[in-house]
Parts: sequence; structure tokens; C-alpha cells
Amino acid sequence: MEKEVFEIVTEYLTNERLSRIVGEDEEYRAALTHEKEAYFKLDVTLSDEQKELINMLGVAQGEVAANVERITYQQGMKDMYALIMSLRDIADRRWR
Repeated sequence: MEKEVFEIVTEYLTNERLSRIVGEDEEYRAALTHEKEAYFKLDVTLSDEQKELINMLGVAQGEVAANVERITYQQGMKDMYALIMSLRDIADRRWR
């Protein structure tokens, strides 16, 4: 049950909140523009078969990146939770 809640929260935060925050980042937007320019230059030189292969590669890379993003975000949340619990334990011992 706890894992299900964690997955739901993580999915919401990565899909909604994190995507919005990333989209507002100026360096990210500049890199995205550079990526689109490079893709356009490549796209005009490839055959249809090569374009399909490049698109398949892009989809696979996107899946990998999405999983890395999710795992990284979840680990960050776990680390933050562990830090908070550790600080709480320290505070509890001080007040005893």
C-alpha cells in the first residue's frame, strides 16, 4: 500500500510539477532548440527508412530518459524522507 501511494505521488510530481519546472528552465529550452535544429538538419538528409530508424531510436531514448527521471526523483524523495526522519530522531533524543 505504501509503495502504491509513493508511486502515485511520484507519478503526479514527475508528470505535472517537474515537467512544468523543467519547461521553465532557460538552459533546458536552449538545449531543446539546439536539439530541434540538429534534428531538422538530419531529417532533410535521410531516406524514409533512415528517418523511421532515427524515430525509433528517439522513442527508445525517451523511454530510457523517462525511467531515469522517475528513478532519480523517487530516490531524491527517499533520501529527503530519510534525512527528515534522521533529524527527527536527533531532535527526539535531545528533548528526552
